[in-house]
Amino acid sequence: MTFETAPGERVLWEGRPRGIRGFVRPMDLFFLAFALFIGFAFASAAVATPSGSSGVFFLVPLVFFGLLFVVPRLVGILRESAGASYVLTDRRIVIRNRRRIVELDLANLPYLELERSWLSGPTIYFGPRQMYEGLGGFYGGSPAPALRGLTDADEVYRTISDARARARQR
Repeated sequence: MTFETAPGERVLWEGRPRGIRGFVRPMDLFFLAFALFIGFAFASAAVATPSGSSGVFFLVPLVFFGLLFVVPRLVGILRESAGASYVLTDRRIVIRNRRRIVELDLANLPYLELERSWLSGPTIYFGPRQMYEGLGGFYGGSPAPALRGLTDADEVYRTISDARARARQR
């Protein structure tokens, strides 16, 4: 998909997420900790059994459920981060990923938040979030539109804030 500006519209900033850190959710850490805990439990049970052949049997559920929980989410994170691109013009913000395009009018943008998370890094949100956002849903992302995985989030936030103020004066 290519981005086309309207007549008289200027592109102020264009970017893509860098890496997958911005797309990691707290629930992903829970799945990782759960898989490690189950792995430790099965491994200790396998070591404690007197016969060596039944120890391998205990690892089958670990591998199966570990792959069932971790691999689809990892694929989802990789797809979401690889297909995302962001454009800021003097009139709007365009967030594009593989499945959807979100356009936000700067003159009517009521909410702007820069969050610095230890887990996902700096993220710029354009809508209020729910309390448990990002905890549910195996493949689902955040319903609040956001710019994720930016290395220059502070500068982009200031640019958006200034462009929003100018758009409201028109």
